[in-house]
Amino acid sequence: MAKAHKITGVKPLYSYRENAHIILPQKVEEVYTWEPFIRDAARREELHNMRISIKRLRYTMELFRVAYGSPKKDSREVTAVDDKGFAEFLGVIVDLQEILGDIHDCDVVLEVLTDYGMQPGHETVTSGIAKLTAQTRETRNADYKTFLEKWEYLSAIDFKQKLLSFFGAACKPKLAIKKLAS
Repeated sequence: MAKAHKITGVKPLYSYRENAHIILPQKVEEVYTWEPFIRDAARREELHNMRISIKRLRYTMELFRVAYGSPKKDSREVTAVDDKGFAEFLGVIVDLQEILGDIHDCDVVLEVLTDYGMQPGHETVTSGIAKLTAQTRETRNADYKTFLEKWEYLSAIDFKQKLLSFFGAACKPKLAIKKLAS
């Protein structure tokens, strides 16, 4: 399993929102480091590493969800004004994680079935094992195709840039400009 990329720029004295603004884009970039490998179905380890990176992004997003609101008038309390937008982005991330998880589950099952068939005394694979192997490969191929279709769609709508913009726009403090009396 790939190690998480080191997060840079976080400061203990920064606000929760400011650190969210620093951390989340770096988590997005970590996910996209695996993109060059995803169009090769045989790159099982890289697909699994992408799933792990997506999982890290998901949990970090969930941790910082509260940072994507705005203060109530006359209060320091924060409300999730753009929770719908945040939830939509998070939903896409969860969906990708689940599809890649299903692919990884198939990879593990196929590895176990292959190892079973190679053990002494099991050289002749029973028809049940062969059928299960074929069904698992078929499921894996369908899941992989679904993943690639979703990824291509997300690329076509520039999902990465939209997500990065959302993280940046939601965290930047808004400047109130007062009109000067003439």
